[in-house]
Order: sequence, then C-alpha cells, then structure tokens
Amino acid sequence: MHSDRVELDGKKRKLLLQGSCLELRPLCAAACCREWRVDASLAEYQSGLYQAEPICVLTDKVCDKPVAVCINRVYQLKRNADGACVHLDETSQCSIYEDRPKVCRDFSCQGGWRLVSVFPVGGDDKTAAPKLEKETFVERLADDMVFVTHPLIKLHAVFCLPAKGEIVFIKEMVGACGKFNSRDSFPYPQLNDELVLALIHSFDRKEPLKEIHQRFCAQHAVNLTTGEFYDIVWLLNKHNLILDAKNFRGMLAGMGGI
Repeated sequence: MHSDRVELDGKKRKLLLQGSCLELRPLCAAACCREWRVDASLAEYQSGLYQAEPICVLTDKVCDKPVAVCINRVYQLKRNADGACVHLDETSQCSIYEDRPKVCRDFSCQGGWRLVSVFPVGGDDKTAAPKLEKETFVERLADDMVFVTHPLIKLHAVFCLPAKGEIVFIKEMVGACGKFNSRDSFPYPQLNDELVLALIHSFDRKEPLKEIHQRFCAQHAVNLTTGEFYDIVWLLNKHNLILDAKNFRGMLAGMGGI
C-alpha cells in the first residue's frame, strides 16, 4: 500500500508516514493528540502554561488530596469529552505548539506507527491491545518462575461477583492517601473470595509457579488447569498484587536495597 505520504510496511508491521507534521495532519487528524494522554512534568504543571491536572496512577482518577509529595501522582494535560487534548483546536492544530510540553517536543511519528494487532473484522478494537498484552505475558510464563506479593501494596479484601463474572480488589498503597479498588473480569466460578485470598497469600512462599499451582489445587480441592492458573497470575500481576521476583529485586535495588 503506497500513497504520497503513507506506506504500509507489512514485514515490520508499521505505517510509515513521510512529511512534516504540518503536511501529515490532514491524514492523521492529530491522532497522537487524540488517542494518547499527554504527560507533563511537575515544573510544566506548575508553570501555568497548560490546562493540566494531577492524576493518581492507582485509581486513574484526578487526585484531589492535599499531599505535597506522592510517588503515585502524575500530571497530564486535560482531555475533552471525545478524548482529544484540550489544547487541540477544531482544525486539529495545537494551540500551544510553541510552548508544548517536552513529551510532545520529543515525539516524532517519522519512525512509523507500529501495528500492535490485526485489524478487527468489525466493531470496536479497544480490547485488542490488552488481549495481546495478556497473551504475550502468559506465553513468557514458565513453571520455574517465581512471583512474590507486591511489597508496596496492602490487600484489604477481595469480592468475587459470579453473577457479573467480575472480581473486585480493595487495596492500599503503602504511604499513600487511602484505599482504592480495581476490578476485572473473572470467569472462574469455582473460586470464591476466600480461595482467591488464599491463592494470593500462596505467593508469600517465594516458590516456583508449578509448586504453588499444585499445592493450591491439592489443598483446596480446586481443579485449575495450567492455562487457567497462568491467566490468574497475569490478572494478579496486572492489578499489582504480585510481581516477578526479578522485578522485585530490581525494585529493592532502586530503593537502595539489594
């Protein structure tokens, strides 16, 4: 597929765009300003040049807590109801281009836009990327890998909602400003609140996945296939309840530990 400005590279799975931002904008309609959140540094947020707001990375909501410093707070430019950056005008031009944040200045689409998923047959493709992320994560799991409970997350409660096929985690970040919750789909009717809690606590043992899987199933008379167990490992990792022990060691190193 070729045009004056766009080329599809099937081998690299990229759309290559040729030309300046000004030339390409009629084609892309400023997709980068419509699809992605625009981060700002603390200094940029405090400058008053931007319509920005503090966001809690744990809840993905605006943070209104009067906390001077919080490791879970980031700053992002506000977005309109359609998801576009508030500084994008009706002609898809940036109204603060000369003073745009550093993340915008550093961004370039000249390297191409990677196609992360196959094109959907129809409907909304918003779930394509998370599905690929899950598949990639699960594919990399192995029986001898070790996961541990997250050292900075305190789990208060788990609620399985079988009628909705969902699960809700009530958590608290160590040193943060309060409890928060996250939810996800959970198609495992054989597991209830107590069993999920027991499974999460199994990762306190710092044992390989295979041993945790076998012991949990034997102790609680639960029949989880390896695939189902791996899917749950992905879910717990996604919600920051467990993490790869290698990442745990890296976290400690970054905090001045081992």
